[in-house]
Amino acid sequence: MINIHKINNRKHNGFTLLEVMIAFTILVIGVMAIVPVTVFMCKSNIHNKKVSNARLLAEQYTENFRAVDYENIDLIDDADTTDLFDSTTPDHADTVSVERDNYFIMWNIADNVPSAGIKSINIIIAWDDRTDNSRHQLNFLTYKAAVSR
Repeated sequence: MINIHKINNRKHNGFTLLEVMIAFTILVIGVMAIVPVTVFMCKSNIHNKKVSNARLLAEQYTENFRAVDYENIDLIDDADTTDLFDSTTPDHADTVSVERDNYFIMWNIADNVPSAGIKSINIIIAWDDRTDNSRHQLNFLTYKAAVSR
């Protein structure tokens, strides 16, 4: 015969519904705290990659300018020496696509700045950010030494 008192005195090996609900609530709060940080880090990583691509393009254009002749068509100034940082009407412009993003490369030339026989070249790289509908821009000021004529 089974003793009913022995069955009721056994320890229960498990969690109560209340303990499970408290643990689940703590877990949800922890995950909710981590999600915004993860989203921010992902956006920051994407932005930093685009900045790296822009810097690489600026370096490539800088090296190309150093390799061409002083009188090259890409180094002709529009006679306005005050527009080195003008991105609305640059002296020259180009568009390059890198990883499905368009980068707008603009460069302005100033002859004999800072001294005679030297061309100052300001390279401006801009791109549109599709996530927040904004335009980002980087400026790189490069000095090109005069090439003998």
